[in-house]
Formats: sequence, C-alpha cells, structure tokens
Amino acid sequence: MNMVRVPGPAGTYEVPVHRAPLHTRVLQGVGLAAFLTVFRMAAYLRSPKEFSMAQLALLFGAVSSGGAVGGVVYYATDKWRVIGGWRKTVANVLSLLAYCFGTIAVIGLVYWLTKGAAFRASQGGA
Repeated sequence: MNMVRVPGPAGTYEVPVHRAPLHTRVLQGVGLAAFLTVFRMAAYLRSPKEFSMAQLALLFGAVSSGGAVGGVVYYATDKWRVIGGWRKTVANVLSLLAYCFGTIAVIGLVYWLTKGAAFRASQGGA
C-alpha cells in the first residue's frame, strides 16, 4: 500500500494514500449518481413534458458514466486529499469537474452518433 508522510502536531505520520481500491471508487461514483438520478427520473415521469424512456435511459446512462469518471479521478487524487490544505480543495474540484465533463461527453457522443435523434421531442401517440 502506498504511504504518504504528513506533518502533524506530534511529528510526521505515515498515512495510507488509497483507503479504498479503484473499483470501489468507481462503484461509489456510479452508485451515487444513479441514486440521485432515480429521483430526477421519477419527477420527469410525472411532469407534463413528454420524455421517452430512451431519453430517460440516456440521462441515467450519462450521469452514471460521469459518476464512474469522477470516481476514477477521485482515486487518482487521493494523495492530494491525504496531504490536505489547498491540495484537498483542488482534488475535490477536479473530481467534480471530471464528473461534469464525463456526463457532458457521453451526452455529446450520443448526440453526435444519433445526429440529434435521441433528443428530439417525442411525438404524442407515436
């Protein structure tokens, strides 16, 4: 296990960098994003707007993929988080930005692959 030396009030401490393995961080990112998306989907299903199941599935998949990317970046920046101070803030901001970028990248990829067809409003009754 990788260790980082961190100065403390009673001297220098050896602290483990990764408190959880990579696959756990990825699953945490996917799980958290999926859990939050379920509530949003329930609101969309009851809204007067008509969203197709394909559009809701796209939203769910994009947010979950973004969560996985955020989990990977969270794992990669664990060392900064352990050191603390401004590095911890930078690590958290990078994780959040990676999540946002991952989500937007998946939505953009689907838009590009379907030439926008996945985002067109569903036709009533069709």
